[in-house]
Amino acid sequence: MGMEIFKKSLLLLLTGVAAGTLLLTLAYILPVNSENRRASLETIESEGWYPRASVTSASYEENFHLYLPDVLDGASDRIMLYMATDTTEGNPFVRAMNSYNEYSGAYSYYWHGYVSILRPLLLLFNYSELRIFNGICQFLLVLFLAFIIGKEKGIRYMLMLATSYLLLSPGALSMSLQFSWVFYIAYTGTIVLLLKRDYFSTRFRYLYLFMTLGLLTSYCDLLTYPLFTWGMPLVWWLIMAKAPESAVTRETAGKSVRAEALFYVKQVVFSGFSWIAGYAGMWIMKWVIATPALGENIFKTAVDEVFKLSGTLETETLHLSDRLKAAHTNWLHYEYKIYALLLLCWLVWWFCSSLKNGGYRTRKRYAFFLTGISSIVWYFTLATHTQTHHFFTYRILGVCILAFLAVALDGTQAVADNRKSGLPKDPGARSFRKKTCCIWAAAVLLSVPLMLLERDDTFVFNGYVEFKTLHVPDNTIVETEFTPAYNSIKRLDLGLECAGTQGEYEIILWDGNSQKYRQTVPIGDNANIQYGHYYNIAVKWNLNAQKTYRLTIEAKDNNAPVYLWVTEDRQGPLAEYHNLSIDGKTVEGQLLSGISYHYLPTSKRTLLFFTLTWTGILMAALYTFAPEPFRHAKS
Repeated sequence: MGMEIFKKSLLLLLTGVAAGTLLLTLAYILPVNSENRRASLETIESEGWYPRASVTSASYEENFHLYLPDVLDGASDRIMLYMATDTTEGNPFVRAMNSYNEYSGAYSYYWHGYVSILRPLLLLFNYSELRIFNGICQFLLVLFLAFIIGKEKGIRYMLMLATSYLLLSPGALSMSLQFSWVFYIAYTGTIVLLLKRDYFSTRFRYLYLFMTLGLLTSYCDLLTYPLFTWGMPLVWWLIMAKAPESAVTRETAGKSVRAEALFYVKQVVFSGFSWIAGYAGMWIMKWVIATPALGENIFKTAVDEVFKLSGTLETETLHLSDRLKAAHTNWLHYEYKIYALLLLCWLVWWFCSSLKNGGYRTRKRYAFFLTGISSIVWYFTLATHTQTHHFFTYRILGVCILAFLAVALDGTQAVADNRKSGLPKDPGARSFRKKTCCIWAAAVLLSVPLMLLERDDTFVFNGYVEFKTLHVPDNTIVETEFTPAYNSIKRLDLGLECAGTQGEYEIILWDGNSQKYRQTVPIGDNANIQYGHYYNIAVKWNLNAQKTYRLTIEAKDNNAPVYLWVTEDRQGPLAEYHNLSIDGKTVEGQLLSGISYHYLPTSKRTLLFFTLTWTGILMAALYTFAPEPFRHAKS
């Protein structure tokens, strides 16, 4: 059976590669509607790189760094439009492999399969019209899936679907090409899986569907929230699934429970491997085809990009704390008031339901929990990418939220099923309710110290203003008064310039006349320089916020002149910096620099949000793994 699955999977991959290559090639044969191209590019250019779905009249570049739910990726949509309306001439197959556009140049290590859909559509619609069409199609798809789910599982599960959809930010989905491809693949895949679940549940056919979803995701998506095309169909598949008699051991009740639970866990693992095989296999095959077609090593470019996205480059290796921070950064998007209120309603409902009925749980809970933590694994693995692009990768947590909602709903559905079947009231329900109440209390109490471990990062910077370059003579000390806004600093960016190849900068933070911290930064090839001559210095400074210190900088053993970057007077001032002097002489302006703080959130709303978050996580874990006080219900 295993060899048969392997052969069919390999055939499916090769068929997908052939079909994808053919469709892209045919797309580049099509002409371009010049009027739609002009209107589309005018629209996307007028909005800027990262506008919001609710405010698109002007460009909001700073939205890239904010935790808003409706930020559009105008930069990627711009690439897609330029690529789909490319008018260069040449062999259509080579053009399909090169993926060139006049905005960003060649982009050959992705498939850009969306061109095979977008290029024909742009013959009929411009970008603005496409957004309307996109919104209608998405809404109808959600309604159809809601009908399928409601017909079999009822209103609670329809609300679960609605929650999942709302947390994706429907307004942004409909207005963004970049976010739409994953949506269509996930929702269409779920519909197909549920409509034909009897077919897919036999002979491991569901594996081929998940592999197909991985293929399509790799073909169309530019690494937005790809895991959603696996996680969403899987959760609904598990909710509807029933273990066959052949998968359940009948010797004893205990063994029967374990065998059924293992059956669902295996479906999570096997479907995950199938999806990864489709996703990675399809991506690698693009490199295989494009390398000889273009006469250049696409493998090297692609592999370098993979190492960069995962934070495993020698120059940018991430630590454990950095990888965990990726999940934290993405979760901050759900602190948005509407989202937080929606999640709070579910948490309150679960709490009230638990107290009313006690703790029921089913044999699918391990599978749901395993599916849920896959989001964290993704953030951990691709930490660099998901921290940088959190404004769209936060949707990967949709898998986690959907799975944890399934954990809660599956148990309450067992209670409803018992009532419908006319079973007598459980005589031990009162005892179970008391124990469940204690578990909830424990989850709340444990969430408080975990909440206190949360830290936010803030980066302040004055380098966006006009500045001047001042020569710093040899054996001269630059000094400035420094008052930190928060207690912990983890990085400094300093504007220092030297064409030399040897020597070092000595940076000292003084508390009165006492040296508190000392850092040395090499000059030349070994220096960690970013953005021109900004010296990126990793520090671990624990200070007293609002206390004034002295910061001194001195170049030693340098073999070329040193220059200091200083802001023009009264331009973009940072509250942290005060008087600046070079060799005791006062200088107008401030030291050009950036400061990265690491601190306990000061907002009470944020602290409450994280307390409730940890309460939900701990309760889901206790529900899944604690031997008591929960009762078991049949799946």
